[in-house]
Amino acid sequence: MYDFYKILEVPRNAGLEDIKRAYRNKAKLVHPDVNNSPKANEVFAVVSEAYEVLTDERKRYLHDAQLNYADATKAEAEQKKRYYGSSIKNDSYSNGNLNNLYYEWSNLKRDIYRESSDERHYRQSPVAYNLFFTSGLVVGLIIIIVTLWGTFKGYWPFPFIVISISGVILVREGWKGIMGKKNMMGKIFRRSTTKY
Repeated sequence: MYDFYKILEVPRNAGLEDIKRAYRNKAKLVHPDVNNSPKANEVFAVVSEAYEVLTDERKRYLHDAQLNYADATKAEAEQKKRYYGSSIKNDSYSNGNLNNLYYEWSNLKRDIYRESSDERHYRQSPVAYNLFFTSGLVVGLIIIIVTLWGTFKGYWPFPFIVISISGVILVREGWKGIMGKKNMMGKIFRRSTTKY
């Protein structure tokens, strides 16, 4: 069971125009034509269902009734837990699908936003994308050259050469990024530009 208000990120008292606007914004992000995630179809279906339910007066009424029941059940379970302590077993909220009302949607949402591809980032800003990996490659080469040259010239002790490993990693990841392969830096780059 999904809370369609949470899916569209609107309050429960949202008007029809707010729901339509929220749906359009979500659809732009999760539509399979735009998002390359393998779960895009599934997420878009849930977002579309949320829109369909919340824009239909009868369906919305039934959905609100289900949410109110789930909220009341959760509140009752919390009250029992406070009264009886955490050792209470088989309370009404710990059973069935009510255990975590938003768990499935949270997982779907996280997956689809995390699985945005290198290709999508490249299309959004090819200059920044290439610059990111090129600068990593250049910095890596500089680290390797300086540490090897300084170590063999005797400017610092031999164990200092270990620092060149970080340069090798930067060169490798930069090259893989430029060549369009999945890489560690690409994952960091995607996470830093993705909002949950």
